[in-house]
Amino acid sequence: MRVRIELLRWSEPILVALRKDGWAVASGQGDTLSARHPQAPDERAARRRLHGLGLLTSTALHIQFCHAGPREGTEPGS
Repeated sequence: MRVRIELLRWSEPILVALRKDGWAVASGQGDTLSARHPQAPDERAARRRLHGLGLLTSTALHIQFCHAGPREGTEPGS
């Protein structure tokens, strides 16, 4: 499960919290990040982890849950 995070306000503490929790974070276009967690294979698990970090309801970002496509997980780096 990939999570797309749009930072509405730049916040280094958000990035630190995600990485400390084990999220692999990659930069996207503008203030958009792509994140994956090895223990969050589905939306429910991803929501639980993000809620635990206090990010699920944060007004500083917008989160989109991207469900696996047919090729996701088979490409290098996935």
